[in-house]
Amino acid sequence: MSEITIKVPEEIPLPSIKRKIDELIKEEEMKWALFEKCKEEFSLTEEDLSELEKIREESWKEMKKKYRL
Repeated sequence: MSEITIKVPEEIPLPSIKRKIDELIKEEEMKWALFEKCKEEFSLTEEDLSELEKIREESWKEMKKKYRL
């Protein structure tokens, strides 16, 4: 398992940050597990995955514009 180091300002309570990070990690684990299951279920090829990645990138660009991220 990988580790990251995060600098947290003194005024932010660590327990709330840790809780949010833990929730995010669980969510990402579920997303990746679902992705892997879908990949198997639909027998996606590397070409299919490459095309999906292009679509994801385009969608993300639009979301960033929409929400000014």
